[in-house]
Amino acid sequence: MSRRVLFVTTGLGVGGAERALERLVPRLQAQGLICAVVSLRETQEIGGALRAAGVEVFELGMAPSRPSLRGLWRLWRVVRTFKPDVIQGWMYHGNLAAQFARLAAPHARVVLGIHQTLARLELEGRATRAVIRLDALLSGFAAKILYVAQAAVAQHQAAGYAARAVVLPNGVDTDLYRPDAVARTATRAMLGIPDAMVLVGMVGRLHPAKNHAGFLRAAALAAQTCPALHFVLIGLGVTAQAPELAPLLAEPALAGRVSLLGARDDVPRLMPGLDLYVLSSIQEALPNVVAEAMSCGVPCVVTDVGDAAWMVADTGWVVAPEDDEALAEAIERAVAEGASGLAVRGSAARSRARSLFAVDVVTARYAALYQSLARS
Repeated sequence: MSRRVLFVTTGLGVGGAERALERLVPRLQAQGLICAVVSLRETQEIGGALRAAGVEVFELGMAPSRPSLRGLWRLWRVVRTFKPDVIQGWMYHGNLAAQFARLAAPHARVVLGIHQTLARLELEGRATRAVIRLDALLSGFAAKILYVAQAAVAQHQAAGYAARAVVLPNGVDTDLYRPDAVARTATRAMLGIPDAMVLVGMVGRLHPAKNHAGFLRAAALAAQTCPALHFVLIGLGVTAQAPELAPLLAEPALAGRVSLLGARDDVPRLMPGLDLYVLSSIQEALPNVVAEAMSCGVPCVVTDVGDAAWMVADTGWVVAPEDDEALAEAIERAVAEGASGLAVRGSAARSRARSLFAVDVVTARYAALYQSLARS
């Protein structure tokens, strides 16, 4: 008997949790589960990708943090028609909606999906903080609470979430994210930098938690001692016009040494062009982009946030968050290892990524969880 799983997500724009959903759901269908996805907001890019992969996608058209009776009625009708065995919430607002959806399918098992830590809750808006509190209050009605990072479990349970944790990392397509010498050459040609330059990169939307400012401050420090460095930043809103970045980009040490690419849909082709990946975040759970860089054979410097230190282990470097000098020193230590040293670490990083985060392995664990819940 094919089990039916309904995913209820906050949105389907470009983000780490949304990309994880894009990788997961089609593969679950390939394993025999019948899946559908409901987005509280408009579907955006990931919704189109899911539909192209043969996944049924519904959108409720709600405004951010503003539930509507019309949207909830649409959700009710989807649930009554789809008849799920399992309802999987995806991110905080999606979790709340999943709890509501259970009212239309009393026999369905609800799983909450937590994709971040609570280390810096003040970075979230007031509405999101209220949703988190309500999510915690209702969490006892869920069969399981799925976390992508071990670091998030204790924080959420301290905030009132029920002790029903299952930790499953997001999966990475290690065939898509892989070392690629041709892509490396193409990336450098696009940026107009010679092969001898050490290319250091960061991928992430412009958000205080990502700490782009800290990245640029550390870059300026490292550039003063390492003349062969070039830096590239990729992500939504990451442009020279961003007011929080413009003063830092004017630093003399960074003149002509930083490329800002904004949002890109070809990150799997750009990532292998890096020599070093830097995560400067002050809050993360399990940063997908670190797993993607590792899968490309790119060693990483990470701040000690969420499960990042566990992810890289001895393949990379770990520093305290919000310590620009320590971040710069780690970049300098990485450069000092030379091309051969970075290659050794990169190879070890890819092996670790394939063993821990390969999407087919992760998908099998999700499928086993859903089958078990449906049977019970």
